[in-house]
Amino acid sequence: MGGGGPMERQESSHRVKLTAIACFILAILLCASPCGAQFVDVDEIADIDYVIEDNFLEVLGTANLYPGAYVDYGVYAYTGCTVNVYGGEIGDGFFVGLYTGEPSPVVTVYGMDFALDGVPLDPSATQFSVDPYDGGILTGIYGNGDPIYLWFISDVPIYLQYPDTGITSEVTIDIKPGSDKNNINLKSRGVVPVAVLTTDDFDAGTVDPATVQFAGAAPVCWKLKDVDDDGDDDMMFHFRTQDLNLDQDSTEATLTGQTTQGVLIEGSDEVRIVPCCRRSLINRFSRDIRPVRNCRNRNPIISSVKSCKRNVYNGRHQSNR
Repeated sequence: MGGGGPMERQESSHRVKLTAIACFILAILLCASPCGAQFVDVDEIADIDYVIEDNFLEVLGTANLYPGAYVDYGVYAYTGCTVNVYGGEIGDGFFVGLYTGEPSPVVTVYGMDFALDGVPLDPSATQFSVDPYDGGILTGIYGNGDPIYLWFISDVPIYLQYPDTGITSEVTIDIKPGSDKNNINLKSRGVVPVAVLTTDDFDAGTVDPATVQFAGAAPVCWKLKDVDDDGDDDMMFHFRTQDLNLDQDSTEATLTGQTTQGVLIEGSDEVRIVPCCRRSLINRFSRDIRPVRNCRNRNPIISSVKSCKRNVYNGRHQSNR
């Protein structure tokens, strides 16, 4: 029996070389460091928002790096560990190294506007991979606005997560584009169109439709369309009227959601609820005049007057007797 195909042998060789390089660098750092590495043991959780100077961080358990964290000689993520990077920096020329094995280390970077070696990543990307020899440099923006600059060396994926910053971005919406009154009949079985407009400060194409709600209703369909004829694509949604959480006293409706990068959005516009009592008034008037429709004169108003006169005459005639 052979020892595996060429591809398998090549992958095994890559792993051996990567491990050898990492161990060599680690040995140098151990010799240079006067007091050894900062160590996060198995089952230990360490929250790091401080400076680790002239040293490196070894992680076997869980390490959370927050804004203010600075690790001079890099981070080494071993098999089965978890590293969450919410902020912080690595010293110049050093990297975040992931050691392969089962289970693989899980390293997640929380931020937005990610790019790998200067090439923007897809906004919907949830992970990326780097060259196992040279690695790759991840840039972007942390949730607090600080820049991301991290050199990764790994032959397993690094994960990306867009943070919930808790900050809501105001967006411009247009209910029933082309209509100034924005009339809504709550008895309608149709849909209400609502557009999120692209502006100088916001790209409507980044809205995640799965997160959108308008007056408590989820959209039934959506598409990119230049609603306001300004040359930019806007996001047009349609919502079932009877799903809307509005009533006769409503004067405003709000759309909420998130972008594909996890930024909360909110926008409001005026509405005018169409009174739904018109039909009931017509029905009431119809019931009031129905008894006199049997008269030969088919004008209900004239018939009602004649009937009234007859009643008055009969009453006087009977009283004279």
